[in-house]
Amino acid sequence: MPATGHVLTEIRRARRLSQLDLGLQAEVSARHISFIETGRAQPSRDMLLRLSEVMGLSHRDCNRLMNAFGYSPVFSDMSLDDSAMLPVREALQIMLDKHNPYPAAVLDIEWNLLMSNQAMQDMMLALMPKERLLQSENMLVLLFHHQGLRPYLTNWDTVASLLLRRLRLQLSTQPTAGLAKLMDRLLSMDPPRDWQTPSPDSWEGPMLTSHLQIHGQSLNVFSTLSSFGTALDAGLQELMIESYFPADEATRRFFEGTAIG
Repeated sequence: MPATGHVLTEIRRARRLSQLDLGLQAEVSARHISFIETGRAQPSRDMLLRLSEVMGLSHRDCNRLMNAFGYSPVFSDMSLDDSAMLPVREALQIMLDKHNPYPAAVLDIEWNLLMSNQAMQDMMLALMPKERLLQSENMLVLLFHHQGLRPYLTNWDTVASLLLRRLRLQLSTQPTAGLAKLMDRLLSMDPPRDWQTPSPDSWEGPMLTSHLQIHGQSLNVFSTLSSFGTALDAGLQELMIESYFPADEATRRFFEGTAIG
């Protein structure tokens, strides 16, 4: 099978679509999809854009599909440090600063820490020595590590299990080598037994709450993940802004009235 068609086959199968399913959604015949994948037909740029749209591809996967068939990328892919991304960095910093005194951070698609507000930095340094933070800036690795956040989470099994299931789902729609490597690493770090099976008995309230022990005080927080809904850059589309909120009044008072350190 030609390398070009193989990319479409790989992406289609990752989304659990048959050639018939994809053809029906794109309003072309399954035979035409087969011809594209076997190299018997060269799709137009517009056809690839249509296939990308109906499969719900990320900007990065759309670019990858375009490149495979000899077309230029549709979306830019700039580093957050690029000069053209200055307005984005400024917007992110505003969002992070406005969230103080509660922790907030900016993560990439592989859960690497890119930016954080003062409350996040103070909380992390209160829980771990600086040298530990410098060894790994991946939030999931820090959460799973026995010398990271793991000892401070009294409901670590519940939180870790949910994050593994979320990462597995993320891998099904964004099957990148980096995410696959991250999953393998987490599974080698003594994961919870039966993490694949949800345990409703351990759930409390309308959202997953992390139970932390900081300075001998029990804190309960939940988090939200936000993204840029109108991003036209591959990297920007993948950024996640994780914001933490107090789940009870005692936790709110702690963050609002106590300097962590």
